[in-house]
Amino acid sequence: MQLLFKNSSVVGLVLLIMSTASVSGIGPLMTGEIEDGDAQRVEMPRLPGSFHRAIEWMAPEGTEVKPGDLVLKLDPGDLETQQETAEIRIDEEQTSIDSQLASHELSIFDAETNLYRLESALTIAELNAMVPKETIPALTYERNRLALLNATNALKRGISQLENAIFARDEYIPLAESKMDRTRGELDRLSDALEKTEVFAEQPGLIIYAEHPYTGLKIFPGESYSAGTLLLIVASRDVLQFRFWVHESDVRKLELGDTVLVTPDAVGSTAIGTSITWISSQASEREDWSNSGYFEVVTRPSEIIPESFIPGMSVMGELVN
Repeated sequence: MQLLFKNSSVVGLVLLIMSTASVSGIGPLMTGEIEDGDAQRVEMPRLPGSFHRAIEWMAPEGTEVKPGDLVLKLDPGDLETQQETAEIRIDEEQTSIDSQLASHELSIFDAETNLYRLESALTIAELNAMVPKETIPALTYERNRLALLNATNALKRGISQLENAIFARDEYIPLAESKMDRTRGELDRLSDALEKTEVFAEQPGLIIYAEHPYTGLKIFPGESYSAGTLLLIVASRDVLQFRFWVHESDVRKLELGDTVLVTPDAVGSTAIGTSITWISSQASEREDWSNSGYFEVVTRPSEIIPESFIPGMSVMGELVN
């Protein structure tokens, strides 16, 4: 099956030859490949710690996979260590929060106990102050009045102390919860990142390695790529289309809706009619082809596709005037 997939260097050479031929008057020809228009596209995820990430393993190109099969594994780097550190930090913060809450509850308990004592002292002071002035010495009477004033003020301070203790606890709880939420969020972020280092097939199809958008070289395990880079696709025959790379000297000859006759390299005489549905607005360089720019062109079939057409096959396209 792997013999069916195009070699980018050979394709570049063919493109260069065809662009020269078209300039000579033979007419614009195109080279490209069959692709699944609804394929599962696997891109390099944006993971914490590094904008680039190495591919540890990829399912062999041309392999048929089913939903749930592992198709790609990335090097996790230090993500596992960061996850373990985050788990330890959660345990430590939970211990600290429990200790702080216990301290706040103890302060409230002490304030409540002290308040009960102060209320009892005030009750006694009130009873003593109720003794008629003429029945006790004047000094004792004044002392009772002073004791009542002091007990009243002490009770006010006790109430304030209890209110402050409750306020401190109630103020601490949301702060502690917010801090714990941030720590748990960091753990969730790392756990999610680790999950993204393994990618599984979501649909049945063939594994096709992508090409680097700047070099045109195939994506391979062991190499590092930046976030957002297309790494591979899982393609089926459900929604086939054709993607071509057209030399910058030929792209002006193409228009949306033009008919392109497509012939797979591996099939030879089998050809079908297609219609141009998309033309890129900007050229890109293909370092292993030439220094020229190449535009992408997508065509969709206008007739039933033969069973021999398989995603990943190299194809030739001829503009039908």
